[in-house]
Amino acid sequence: MNTPVLTLSRTVRVVAGLAGLSGAAGLLRLMGAFGPVSCWTSVSAGGTATSAGGLDSTRTTVARGCEAGIDYLLGGGGGNAGVLFFWAVVLLVLVTVGGVAAWTGHRYVTSMAAGVGAVVSILGLWSIGWYFMLPTVFLIAAALALTVDARRASDGTQATKT
Repeated sequence: MNTPVLTLSRTVRVVAGLAGLSGAAGLLRLMGAFGPVSCWTSVSAGGTATSAGGLDSTRTTVARGCEAGIDYLLGGGGGNAGVLFFWAVVLLVLVTVGGVAAWTGHRYVTSMAAGVGAVVSILGLWSIGWYFMLPTVFLIAAALALTVDARRASDGTQATKT
């Protein structure tokens, strides 16, 4: 029985597929497929004034809400719904461009997509960056494998396929 040989081009395709899958999971999470992403609470106090300048009665109103990116599309979301939808689309574009570039062997485009993902992951570490981190790691691995493969091809030391 022949075991499949793990070449760099096959590794790049596997890692690009993993980047696509983890990016799709992040997209679904941001859109709210697994529950709300952002929850908020608003407290307001109100009352009626008397002629003497005091308060006749007071009431406290507490409003709570949770939202996700899909709320922006459905028109019912305020607050962070638009922001969550924007970052979901950015994640989709990043993973699509980086994954297709890695799959087709465009190492510079893959490297640029990985760089953008790394910047977003680092700058948004305490908020949105966690959704970008795993796809970015996979895109970095794909870019490194493409670079090693290109260097081997230029040196003439690429392994022969049997």
